[in-house]
Amino acid sequence: MSQLFCRAFLLLCSVALPLSASAAPWYRVEMILVAYEDESLIDQELWPEVLETSASEDNESGSLQTEADTAPDYTWWLSPARYQQLHNALFAGFGFARIPKAEWPAPLQPLAELKMANEAERINKRSDMKVIWHQAWVEPIQEEGQAIRHNLNVRLQDKLDIQLTGSFELHRSRYLHINTDLQVQQYEIHEPAELSALTLPASDNRADYRSDLLAQTDMEASMAVDLPAPIRAARVQQSRRMRSNELHYIDHPMLGIVLKIIPVERAEDL
Repeated sequence: MSQLFCRAFLLLCSVALPLSASAAPWYRVEMILVAYEDESLIDQELWPEVLETSASEDNESGSLQTEADTAPDYTWWLSPARYQQLHNALFAGFGFARIPKAEWPAPLQPLAELKMANEAERINKRSDMKVIWHQAWVEPIQEEGQAIRHNLNVRLQDKLDIQLTGSFELHRSRYLHINTDLQVQQYEIHEPAELSALTLPASDNRADYRSDLLAQTDMEASMAVDLPAPIRAARVQQSRRMRSNELHYIDHPMLGIVLKIIPVERAEDL
């Protein structure tokens, strides 16, 4: 009876193991960020014109990156096989139960194939929303204390001029989680006040009216470029629990997030 009890206890313990102890840490992540442009819906709430502080430090490249202090370089697994034992030890130091396969693409780098490309195309056909960022990548999703931070700085110029900055993190415990700290800043293109105050010349020679207007001020250079004026801003701080292989949607009046995370066990999973 005692042996049967021990076996049952061990079985229950194995079932109760959290995700971090039982599953492979490698995942294919695909995310679409959707900017909303229907001002009649957005302005059902009151927004500040600008936020005093940004959600995170700007990433000038606008590409998927990680912080050096939280994200080691995982591209070394492509090294010759004679270094494999050293690499296994290095992975063990980061708590990985399994090492990545050599045929997998480099982690944290944009993948060429986007499985949600058709969905993104349908979104872009709408007049009230546009895809502002869409990428897929492979990531070794860590526990919360070791989560990799992804910095963003992207801009969309459509009906509105929209800038998205900040960061997001994926981590896992019993479930997968996403934490966002993003700032959406919306602008509209305003005609400079100096230009709107100018009047047409009384001369019948209309061909020279532009030079006559510009002669009224010394603002020719500044008027050559439209000036974006901030009209509303919001900080999108969300925390969501997720399951792998399921499509997840996180909503905000200015920004939609579509996300799917797939465990990677074989090259075919990519």
